[in-house]
Amino acid sequence: MTAALSAASAGPAPAPALDGLPLTVGLAGREVLLVGAGPVSARRAVTFLEAGANLRVVAPHVDPAMADLAERAGDRLVVVVRPFTTADLDTPWMVHVATGDRRVDAQVAALCDERRIWCVTAGDSALGSVRVPARTAVATPAGLVRIAVDSGDPRRSVRVGRHVARSLATAPAGLRARRRPATGWVALVGGTGDGDLLTVRARRLVHAADVLVVDGAADRGLVAELDDDVEVLETGPDLPAARVAELVAARFAAGLGVVRIAAAASLAARARELEAVGVEFDVVPGVV
Repeated sequence: MTAALSAASAGPAPAPALDGLPLTVGLAGREVLLVGAGPVSARRAVTFLEAGANLRVVAPHVDPAMADLAERAGDRLVVVVRPFTTADLDTPWMVHVATGDRRVDAQVAALCDERRIWCVTAGDSALGSVRVPARTAVATPAGLVRIAVDSGDPRRSVRVGRHVARSLATAPAGLRARRRPATGWVALVGGTGDGDLLTVRARRLVHAADVLVVDGAADRGLVAELDDDVEVLETGPDLPAARVAELVAARFAAGLGVVRIAAAASLAARARELEAVGVEFDVVPGVV
């Protein structure tokens, strides 16, 4: 029996557990406590305010950047000038500690653990229970695609996040929305359908679209980049230009995103056709 158990344990070691579980946390209207009011806390306070949180800052000394932010944020950011006390943990959903004193940071983190409060420790992330990743976003007509990067090294994470955002902007992929809104969106793009001649913004829109409409034959290379279920409509004998606006309107009403590519000289005419069927659209001029 012992030999069998030993043989079984001789296989490959199990994969290590993940260092953490990335989550999007809803902080709108919820209190976040910041222990420490230095420049690091001021920068992180901006992030929390952008997420909709209500902030309470506790510190014996307040950096001018934090004081200025408190003045601009109004009642969403309250500064209490005194040392931290355990009673400060009675109300927050999350705590951010950056006092510059590792001993104090560790004490606050330990108290948060006891009370089951998520805690970010800026000075040493290993002390806390939560890390705030580097964040960036890519805009699409269906809303922002938010990108979070956590490598355990904040500066490295920022660089990687910027690289991913630039890559998606210039070589977009996977930007289509899969949950359909009540109504769609339409972009009228200037171009010939040749993917190499589209602007960066136009390519991003094409890759976010459910329907691509072009005058004549579509660029096969561009179509090959799209998801298999993207509908590609090519105007011609079987699809006269006069019928295109009606098809675009139907796709728009069904909650789909549509990119209509037309030659620069015909953009005004195509715009009038879309206006005639009641479709709202953005115009993206092509390269001239």
